[in-house]
Amino acid sequence: MRRRRSGRFVEGALTGVAVLVLAPLPALAQRVNENAVTSAEDAFGAQVGSEKIGIYNDQDVRGFSPSKAGNMRIEGVYYDQVSQSSGRWRLNAAIRVGAAALDYPFPAPSGIVDYKVRNSGDKFAASAAVGRDPWGAPLAEVDFQVPIIKERLSFGAGYAYLNMEQTDGSSQEFHAMALIPRLRFSNGDALGIVSYVVDDHIMARPNITAADAFLPPIPKARRYLGQRWTEGHTDQVALMGITRFTLGDSWSVRAGLSSSQNLKSSNYTEVFSINNPEGAGRHRVISDPRLFQRSISGEAQLAWKREQGGVRHRVMFMIRGRNRLTESGGSDIRDLGPVILGQYDHEPKPVLAFGPVDKGRIRQKTFGVGYFGGLAGVGQINLGLQKTDYRQSFRHLGGLAQTETRPWLYNGALALTPRRWLTVYATYVRGLEESGAAPENAANRNEQLDASRTTQIDGGVRIAHGKTRFVASVFQLEKPYFTFDAANVFTEQGQVRHRGVEFSLSQDIGALHLLAGAVLMDPVVTGDARTAGRVGKRPVNTTPLLVRIDADLKTPVRGLSLSGAVVETAPRIASARTYAALGGEQLKIGATTVVDVGLRYRWKTGQTPMSLRVLLANAFDDKSWKVIAANTYQQADARRLSVGLAADF
Repeated sequence: MRRRRSGRFVEGALTGVAVLVLAPLPALAQRVNENAVTSAEDAFGAQVGSEKIGIYNDQDVRGFSPSKAGNMRIEGVYYDQVSQSSGRWRLNAAIRVGAAALDYPFPAPSGIVDYKVRNSGDKFAASAAVGRDPWGAPLAEVDFQVPIIKERLSFGAGYAYLNMEQTDGSSQEFHAMALIPRLRFSNGDALGIVSYVVDDHIMARPNITAADAFLPPIPKARRYLGQRWTEGHTDQVALMGITRFTLGDSWSVRAGLSSSQNLKSSNYTEVFSINNPEGAGRHRVISDPRLFQRSISGEAQLAWKREQGGVRHRVMFMIRGRNRLTESGGSDIRDLGPVILGQYDHEPKPVLAFGPVDKGRIRQKTFGVGYFGGLAGVGQINLGLQKTDYRQSFRHLGGLAQTETRPWLYNGALALTPRRWLTVYATYVRGLEESGAAPENAANRNEQLDASRTTQIDGGVRIAHGKTRFVASVFQLEKPYFTFDAANVFTEQGQVRHRGVEFSLSQDIGALHLLAGAVLMDPVVTGDARTAGRVGKRPVNTTPLLVRIDADLKTPVRGLSLSGAVVETAPRIASARTYAALGGEQLKIGATTVVDVGLRYRWKTGQTPMSLRVLLANAFDDKSWKVIAANTYQQADARRLSVGLAADF
C-alpha cells in the first residue's frame, strides 16, 4: 500500500505543477504528436518515445540481441552500456541492419541500435503525461526544454515515475531522471547527458525451470509466487558528452566519452524447478551481495568528405575504447523446499551469508578506417577496416583466467540504383561482439562471457515508389553458441548459423498507414556438442517465422485515429537438448498470435495540445511462456490495458 500511495502523490504533484505553472505558456508540439507507426521508415524496428514497433528491437535482430552484443550508439557515437538509462533523454531509436545500414560507418553483424537525443532550442517548452500502466499502477512524466543564452546554450530535463507491474505479479518502482545540456557554437555543438535511474522495491520475476520434455502449467495472472522479503534495489547512472564540429569545408569531427554504472545494493532471483507436468517441484531463492558494474568508453571520428559532379566521397578515421568492470558471484542460495507451481510458498527470511565476489574486466581498443563513395544514378560503396585489441580477465577465489584476441575486422557494402526507385545491394560484415552474461539460474550466473567473432552476409532490394516503401533481403549470421553444459555452466557449446529472408512494407492507402514485416529463418547449431547429442539442431529461443503488421487509421472525427497490431510467431525452441519422448525433437513453445488495439485522440485546450492514448494489448489474452534460456521460462504478457494523457506546454 505504501508504494501505491507514493505513486498517486507523485502523479498528482506532477500534474498539478504542469497545469498550474505551465498552462499559460505557448504550446510547442513535443509528446502529443509522437507516433511510432506513422514516423517509421520501415517495419524492421523503430522506437519513438515509449512506443516500439517492427519485427526487430534492441533485444532481437535476426535472432540475436544488438544490445547484448554491445552495439549501442548515441547520435552515431559508440558507448558501452551496462546500466539502464533514463528514457527521458531519448527521442527515438533506429535499428541499423541490412538496407538501413548501407551508408552507416562500421556496421555490426548483429545490428546497431542508434539513439537520437531529445532536442532543446531557443524557446521554452514542456510536456507532461500521466496515466496507468497495464495493471493499473500510476505513471507520470514531465519534460522541459529551457533556453539559457539564445542560439548558444540550452538544456533539456525530464523525470518519470512508474510503478511497473507484470503479468506474474512481480513489480518494481522506477524513478528516472535526465539532464541534457547543449552548447552551440559557430562550427558545431556539444551536448551532455546525465541519466539517473532508481529501481526500487524490485519483486523479481520468477524463473521457472523444467529439465524434462514438458512445459510447466501457466499460473494464474497477477499471482506473485515469490517471497515478500526479496525486495531488490538498484541505482544506475549514465554520463556522456558528445561534440560535433567542422574543420573547414571538408573535415569534421565527432567524439564522445561516457560512463555507465550499475550498483545492485540488493538483488534476488526466484527459481522454481518443476519436476512434472502437474507443477510439483522445488523453490530456491538466490540472494546476491552488493554488486557493482561500470564501464568507461569513448569514440572519436575524423571524417573527410567531398561532393563534385554527382560523385560523393567520405573517408573516416575512428578510434574507440572501453574499460569495463563486472562483479558477480558471492551469492547465498537457499532451498525453500517442495512447492506446487501456482500455490503460495511464503517462508521466513533467513540470515543471509555471502561469499567472496568475483571480478571480471574487459579492456578493448579499436582503430578503424572507412570509405564511402556514391555516384548519383549509379550506386554507392561502403568499406571499412578495423583492428581491435580485446583483453578479458576473470578473478575467482584468488585464481585468474585471461583471454586475449586481436583480430582484423572488416565490412563492405555495394548498392546499385538502376532506377531512381530501385536499389539492389549486398553486404558483408565481420565483427567481434559481446556474448552477454550467464543467466541467473546458471552455475556461473551473471558471469561475463567471452567475446564472439561474428559474421554477417546479406543482400536484397529496396523499392521507394510514391507512397510505397518495400524491402526484401536474404541474410546469414554466424557466431558461437552458448547454452548450459552438463554441470549447468552456461558456456560455449558450438556454433550457430541463422539463415533467413526478411520483408518490410510501408504503404499509405487513403487514411490508412500500414507497416508489415516478416522474417523467415532457418537457425542451425553445429559443432562437437551437437555431434555428441548434447544439444539439438536448433538454437534455443529461435522461431522459423515471425510476422508483424502495424496500422494507423485516421478517422473522419478530427484528431481521432485508431491503431492495431498483429504479431504471429511460429513455435519457438525451448530446450537445448532433444528428448526420446518427443521423437528425438527439441521441446517447443506453441505458436502464438497477439493482437493489440488502441486509439489516439488529439485536441486543444486553449493553446495547449493534448492527446489521449488507450491501448489494449494482447486483446484476446493469448497465454504463453517466454523463453529466457534453455528450459527456463517467465510468463509472457497477458491481456492488459494502458491509458495515457499527454499535454505540450
